[in-house]
Amino acid sequence: MQGYRFSTDRHLPERDMLDLADVLALQIHESLGPRVYLLPRSDVLELIAPYVDDLSPDDQHALSWVVWHLFQSAREFDLAAA
Repeated sequence: MQGYRFSTDRHLPERDMLDLADVLALQIHESLGPRVYLLPRSDVLELIAPYVDDLSPDDQHALSWVVWHLFQSAREFDLAAA
């Protein structure tokens, strides 16, 4: 990823991590709809794995948590709006 250029190690910078998480969450939500709210984090990791296989294992793990938390926040927002 381009973000490696701005990193002092092989980890993705935080801003790039958050941007990537947003894109992945939107793509998965577009494919699965509200069912994403019910996914366990392990399934999120499995869904994003093909897109983040070039990242370090630590970054892949962190990214799955960020995406999962985005889904949980969206779920809470949807419930509050209903």
